[in-house]
Amino acid sequence: MNVVGALVNLLLISACAYTMCSLTPADHPYAYLAASFSVVHGLLGVVRSFTEEPDECGRTFVISASILEVILLPLANIEFYLVSDQSGVALVHVMSLIPLFYDMIGKVSEDWDSSTETLKDLALLGNIGSTLYLATKDGNHLYFGVAATAFLARYGGAIVGTCNERLSNAVETLANSGILAIMTHSLMANC
Repeated sequence: MNVVGALVNLLLISACAYTMCSLTPADHPYAYLAASFSVVHGLLGVVRSFTEEPDECGRTFVISASILEVILLPLANIEFYLVSDQSGVALVHVMSLIPLFYDMIGKVSEDWDSSTETLKDLALLGNIGSTLYLATKDGNHLYFGVAATAFLARYGGAIVGTCNERLSNAVETLANSGILAIMTHSLMANC
């Protein structure tokens, strides 16, 4: 049993519950979609934490984690831009989800290519830049927190993984929880 894995996934589920209870799907559909994907990933992580086999749900978990790497920040950016005075820019962030399709095709067909990781990194860095731009323009410091947490979610796990591989997923899951919680808090503050 992996206690740390279970705890961080329960924290992710808690952040999803906070998002789903605080925001309505009619007013914030993209935030609700991010929370929906995250709660399923959190539940899958809890199930994996209690299994004796380390590879239980391994492929499904890798695909689910790959989806979370890509979708959280673009969906948060769409919500942030929709509440700003530049709402026309919001759906441009949907284009950053395109690398997800290539990544999924590669992972499902076992024909994975490292260039999809580069595409995902470029999309993430573009989204971080966009979040930082909006944070500066609107003067919303919570957006800075979302950008920093997204950076931590993508690269913090790899950095920690060089020292302790088991904690790599925990850092990523904690950062994803942070993205959801800070996004929800900032959207509630804008209402």
